[in-house]
Amino acid sequence: MGLYEDLRAMIGEEAGPFDSNDEINKAMIRHWCEAMEDGNPLYTDEEYAKTTEFGEIIAPPQMAQAYCVPPLWPIEDLPPHPMAKAVGLAREAGYFGIVATSTSQEYFGPMRLGDKLNYKIKLKEVSPEKTTRMGTGFFITNEYSYFNQKGELVCRQPFVIFQFKPASKS
Repeated sequence: MGLYEDLRAMIGEEAGPFDSNDEINKAMIRHWCEAMEDGNPLYTDEEYAKTTEFGEIIAPPQMAQAYCVPPLWPIEDLPPHPMAKAVGLAREAGYFGIVATSTSQEYFGPMRLGDKLNYKIKLKEVSPEKTTRMGTGFFITNEYSYFNQKGELVCRQPFVIFQFKPASKS
């Protein structure tokens, strides 16, 4: 089998759940809101948040990934998952360029103060080999699913990378 077939054979592989490092907390919400210049009082004003359907401060939904980024060091402690396995297989075959191409998020419920998230990663799709200005390679789609400590899905996020052999300069 070739690399494309090996990658396609991995479709549906899933790993996790992996626990987030931190609970949903006011300090990280405040830092996020300051960095994003997001003045929504639902995220920072307790009195206002009490008057909403949530009854309390919640985290901006876009923060799901921020809470679940694994520690970047030491590298040997990174959790094994299908995306890392696919990247490794492609790298071994000479496809050493990599770039994130797209992502989106779909939200299903609020992240409340004190929630402890976990996530799963599933390999969803691999394109046939494509040639772009960057080089020749594969678009690999992984799906992250984020859950709270009750097992409730709060966010789903497809994440697409292009792993490629860089184009030769003419």
